[in-house]
Amino acid sequence: MDFLQMNNISKSFPGVKALDDVSFEIKSGEVHSLIGQNGAGKSTLMGILNGITKPDEGEILINDLVVKIDDPKDAFNLNLSIVHQEFALCNNLSVAENIFLGNEPFNKYGYIDKKKIKNDAMKMLNSINVNLDTDEIVGNLNTSQWQIIEICKALAKSPKFIVMDEPTASLDESQIDNLFEIIKSLKNNGIGIIYISHKLNEIIKISDRITVLKDGKIKKTFGKENITEGLLIETMVGENIENKNSNNLEDIKEPILKLNELSHLNSFKNISFDLHKGEILGLSGLLGSGSNEILRSLFGIIELQTGEIILQDKLININNPRDAIENGIGYIPSDRKNEGLIQDNSIKDNSILTIFKKLTNLGFFNAIEARETTENYIEKLSIKISNINDFVMNLSGGNQQKVVIAKWLAKECKILLFDEPTRGIDVAAKAQIWSLILEYTKNGGAVIVASNEIPELIGNCHRIITLQRGKINRVFDNKNFDEKEISLNISSN
Repeated sequence: MDFLQMNNISKSFPGVKALDDVSFEIKSGEVHSLIGQNGAGKSTLMGILNGITKPDEGEILINDLVVKIDDPKDAFNLNLSIVHQEFALCNNLSVAENIFLGNEPFNKYGYIDKKKIKNDAMKMLNSINVNLDTDEIVGNLNTSQWQIIEICKALAKSPKFIVMDEPTASLDESQIDNLFEIIKSLKNNGIGIIYISHKLNEIIKISDRITVLKDGKIKKTFGKENITEGLLIETMVGENIENKNSNNLEDIKEPILKLNELSHLNSFKNISFDLHKGEILGLSGLLGSGSNEILRSLFGIIELQTGEIILQDKLININNPRDAIENGIGYIPSDRKNEGLIQDNSIKDNSILTIFKKLTNLGFFNAIEARETTENYIEKLSIKISNINDFVMNLSGGNQQKVVIAKWLAKECKILLFDEPTRGIDVAAKAQIWSLILEYTKNGGAVIVASNEIPELIGNCHRIITLQRGKINRVFDNKNFDEKEISLNISSN
């Protein structure tokens, strides 16, 4: 039996002790889940295991032998594979080429065997029941498809241990079930899996052991017996957090936005609905339903083929993001790393990105107001930082998402579009973000949220529109929300 141990690991960054004497282990043939709030230290610990980050103290052992992991290549040579939460793909290469990147098979003449790459990639995708063109250039695909490719990349390396960091964040229910079947097969073949997720129901379903990390320290390790979501939440955050929908349909006012017969290629067709001032409107559907594409069209990222957009009784044209912003529409993308933030800029620079022009007068930049604005939103949104001039890339996923929201709140938009706003975010941060969304709408803003987290939508939305194959299937209001019915209207043929 193979056995991997991380013993007494500590790591500090300027102003923050990310890990404090952490010990963690994984055995072959088990799923050992690692959970905790954003900023608990999970990413840092896995970064050390993958050779991206070097520990200040501690050691890593495989089968009681101390090993040195100075870079990802060392991890690969030790049969460690990572399914990254943040994607590491080459946008100019094909799906098949990305799956076997750095792990390419060669023919007898010493050349890369492109035929084998394509065939093996197709088999890999078929094994998780995903229909994806292996020749398609990755840069042309969406976030959900990138996640699938990352999973296939890890499986293609035939590892002894796999780290799966939020592997289901962009998968629909059927794909998640398929992935869990693959995980069971990997377990039976003696592969150890470190599973990281904020979806506690998944954690309970798939885990043999569950370790809670809090403020850089191991809080507790549970066996799989008698574990409940409430117990895990209490261990992570000290309290049981629930979403309770207190929104009143009668509180929403006149329509602020009307969509008439919007269509875009094969993504969605004849989409019509109203959005009211003070409303949180949910869009939900499986991969390919068009929910995410509708938001992107409203922000001018993709071009509409037909239809009308009427904002406050005025017909408007949105051909690009600038048009959307000028009309008071902001967009919080699902891919906050690449689309929502400038990673190598500071927290302050990202927070004021939408109001930079406003802060500049006659060629002079108002640095004092920029600082005050940033500090105001840091306090208001409870963003955990050490310094506003730190790089935003060093923040946890939940805190990065709050910076994206701060950027648009500073702009004082009329409408905010949220695409999977709680993707890869812990339970406490989810509650905070929904609280921010609710406060924004109570102050007169209007929100459209595209998400497959149905319990979250039920807990916070005034209405939920279900979509299927690019068309509206049904509209629910919060007087008749039913999780089973909503799920059926998303998944039924």
